[in-house]
Amino acid sequence: MTQDIYQRLRERLDEYALGFPATKSGVEIKLLQRMFTEKEAEIYLSLSRGLEPANVIAERAGYSVEEATELLESMTAKGATLPTKRDGIRLYSAAPFMHGFYENNAWMQDDKELAELMDAYLLGGFQARGKALRTIPVNASIKDERSVALFDDVIKIIESKERIGVMPCPCNMHMQVLGSECERPREVCIGFDFYAEYCIEGLGMGRWIDREEALEIVKKADAAGLVHQTGGDTMSTECVCNCCPDCCTSLRTIKLYAAPAKIAGSNYHAQLSEDDCTQCETCVGRCPMGALTMGDDALSLNLDRCIGCGLCTTGCPVGAITLVQKDPERLTGPLPPGKAIFMRPSRDFEEDIQKWVGKKG
Repeated sequence: MTQDIYQRLRERLDEYALGFPATKSGVEIKLLQRMFTEKEAEIYLSLSRGLEPANVIAERAGYSVEEATELLESMTAKGATLPTKRDGIRLYSAAPFMHGFYENNAWMQDDKELAELMDAYLLGGFQARGKALRTIPVNASIKDERSVALFDDVIKIIESKERIGVMPCPCNMHMQVLGSECERPREVCIGFDFYAEYCIEGLGMGRWIDREEALEIVKKADAAGLVHQTGGDTMSTECVCNCCPDCCTSLRTIKLYAAPAKIAGSNYHAQLSEDDCTQCETCVGRCPMGALTMGDDALSLNLDRCIGCGLCTTGCPVGAITLVQKDPERLTGPLPPGKAIFMRPSRDFEEDIQKWVGKKG
C-alpha cells in the first residue's frame, strides 16, 4: 500500500502543470514520502485543480468533513494546496509541483532534509514539460524594436494590474535552508490576482502592494542583478519573478546546459559593439549565464548562452551592449488561453470561487 499510494501520487502530479516525472534514482518518491503521510496522499488524490470546499473533497475521498478538513489544513501548512477564503468559505485546490508545492513548501517549512531531496530531484532528473517562465528585460536598451507585446514589458504588465502582492523569493528561502547566505534582495516575487490572494490570504505569506511599490521593487531588483521572468498566458500574466542567478531553480538548472538560449523563453539577445566597449567587465559580473567573458584583449559574447535578460545592457556604463529582437520566425509569446500548463489562470480560479460563494461550505 505504501509504495502504491506514492506512485499514484507521483502519477497524478505528473498530470499537472510542468509535470513530476520519474527518475532513475527514485528520489521523487522519497521526496513525496517525506512530504505526505499516506492519508494526506489519499486526500490529495481526491483534490482537483479547481477550488472546492472541504465537504465536497471529503465526500469524494470517503472521509468525514472534520477529518478531511484536518488533513487539508495539514497539507496546506506543508504547501500541498492552493487555498483561499471568501465570505467565510475556505476553498482548496491541488497544488502542482510548479508553480505550487515547491514554492509553497519553501515558504512554509524549514526542513533541510526535504530541501535536500527537492534539490536532488530538481538538479538530478527533473525535466519540465514545456517552459515555465519567460525571461524579459526591463528598462534595457533595445535596438531595432519591431513590436514589444504587453507580455514582454514588465512595466506595462504591472500598470495593467489592480490586485498586486509581493512575496519573499521561495528559491532564496530554499537555498537558505541549504546553507546559502545570498545577500541579494529577497522580497521580490510579485504575484497578481489569485496568485497574490492565495499566498497572502490563504497561506499568510506576503503582503498587498500598489503599482508604485511594485515598480520600485522591479527597479531595485534590476540594480541588484536579478533576472525578470514572467508566468502566464496571452490573456493574463500571473507573476513577475525577479530571480537571483545563484538561487533561482530555473536559472540554476538551465545554466547547466551548454546552450541556455535554446531553453529559456525570450525574444531577445544581446549585441556587442566592440568599438564602444571599454572592457570594464561590469557586464561579465552581471550576466547570469556566463555568456560574456573577457579574453586577453577583447570581450566575447556567446549567443548560445545569452537568455536576453538585459542585465548586461542596464549595467554597461557606455552603452556598448544593446538588446535586439530575434528573427521574426523565432519570436515567441506565452501559451494561448487554455494552454498555460505552468500556472492555471486567475480567471479560472475566480470562476471556481464564484461557484461556491453564497453556498454553505
